[in-house]
Amino acid sequence: MRQERVVGYWWLAPAFLFLILMLAFPIVFNFILSFQDATAATVLRPFKQFIGLKNYLAVLGDPLFPLVLRNSFVFTIGCIFFQFTIGFALALLFNLRFPLAGFLRGLLLVTLMVPTVVVSVLFRWLLSGDFGLINEALVRLHLLKRAVAWLAEPKTALVGVMLANIWIGISFNTMLLAPGIASIAPSLYEAAAIDGAGPVRRFFSITLPLLSSNILIVLLLGFIYTFRIFGLIYAMTGGGPVNATNVLPIQAYRLSFSFFEFGQGAAANVLLLVILLAIIALYLVLLSGEERMES
Repeated sequence: MRQERVVGYWWLAPAFLFLILMLAFPIVFNFILSFQDATAATVLRPFKQFIGLKNYLAVLGDPLFPLVLRNSFVFTIGCIFFQFTIGFALALLFNLRFPLAGFLRGLLLVTLMVPTVVVSVLFRWLLSGDFGLINEALVRLHLLKRAVAWLAEPKTALVGVMLANIWIGISFNTMLLAPGIASIAPSLYEAAAIDGAGPVRRFFSITLPLLSSNILIVLLLGFIYTFRIFGLIYAMTGGGPVNATNVLPIQAYRLSFSFFEFGQGAAANVLLLVILLAIIALYLVLLSGEERMES
């Protein structure tokens, strides 16, 4: 028995080593770097000066930081709200039986297969002020008086980037919520209908309570994915114009590779990680509270 256990550990060793090299080592190295004087002049030195919390104070004291943090939360919360709402509605729709339901459900997977750079180029074209399809449609519907350069104006740039990310995330939310909806026994709805409960009452009394765990997981994964998004925003706007779409991952990249303040860039990444860990901790608290209520 003991020998079998040792053999099992040997089989797990490659995966464990991979996790250490690809996950643990970069996180630990970044954490150590955030406490060091790492700039373009010192980054290659084997031993860099320990400067305590100076990098964190520099990042937090930057006049740009409140704007960056606000952009991050506005972008994340706005995207999650529309992704979840539309995804939930589509999951409910695809739970019904109608022609081409399977085909349309499979078509949603296209958004997950399209590379981020392709999505960025597509939405840059759609949101173009000169020949963008979205402007053309809004002007023809008399919702806009003139074409708007969505990604070039500070007031609308963040909305434009959010539209691209919402488009990507709708199918993700739908695919995670649809199995949970399908697993609810139809007899529960039939019994509620016999008791006189309408569609709205059945939704709030049966569907939402039974999907609470699924919903928490979807929202948690959505927050983690959206809050750390870099490639989509960088390819569409680069964080501009005038920092209108500058979020925490973009700011960390700029500090490291535009201003060569590698210590401050590492500190910004640690702050990003701390925020995500706080959200995960909140999820665990909510989940444990839900489990206590069920028991």
